Amino acid sequence: MPVLGGLIILIQIAFAIHAIRTGRETFWIYIIAFLPGIGCAVYFFTQILPEMQNNRTVRSAGNTILKALDPERELRRRKEELEIADTVQNRVKLADECIESGFPTEAIALLQRCLNNGHDDPDILLKLAQAQFVAAQFQETVDTLDSLIRANPNFRSPDGHLLYARSLEALGKIPQALEEYQALAVSYPGEEARWHYAHLLHQQGQTGRARQLLEEMQLRARRSPKYYRRKEQEWLKQAEQLLKTLQA
Repeated sequence: MPVLGGLIILIQIAFAIHAIRTGRETFWIYIIAFLPGIGCAVYFFTQILPEMQNNRTVRSAGNTILKALDPERELRRRKEELEIADTVQNRVKLADECIESGFPTEAIALLQRCLNNGHDDPDILLKLAQAQFVAAQFQETVDTLDSLIRANPNFRSPDGHLLYARSLEALGKIPQALEEYQALAVSYPGEEARWHYAHLLHQQGQTGRARQLLEEMQLRARRSPKYYRRKEQEWLKQAEQLLKTLQA
């Protein structure tokens, strides 16, 4: 019982601080203070829980947990939505989920249906290229992206550009891939493109330029805010590992 009493007091203090910092009405502090159990429960369910449900980070964490417990839950939901209403929007949403769930060929079929029905939106073409890349259809990826730019010369997508470069690399078209990566090294909003460029340079024996790129990535990370380093941590870690290999 003493432990439980101490825990309730800690919860009261935490909720009271939350109420003060978030500018809640003063009566909440009295409710928390004089009705420890019920007051804290009411405050949590009416004030804190709605905030958590509207918080993007909390929602994302919750979705990650649900996906881990039931990986195909969202896929089933998107299929049901398409059965109820066979619209372009629902096809694209299902295609997105198919790509994420590792079913790229199903996504390709869905997106091609959209395109065959006259919906040649550049975003749909880009998603088709993404699905083709995941399915290791690298020439088809290049062809789709070429078609996208021919039809929409002003369309710009850093991710689409990176997809194009990676497809050229996968096809063994190294000079063209290096040219695309060189352009991405100064324009891509993140470190993934620079890592792929450095990695390909290393494979081609251009270790000096590869090392320079990797050191620039590390310098940029040190000068960037924490949120950027968190967002790019996967590529920064790989850059560190490759740099160690080059320095060995």
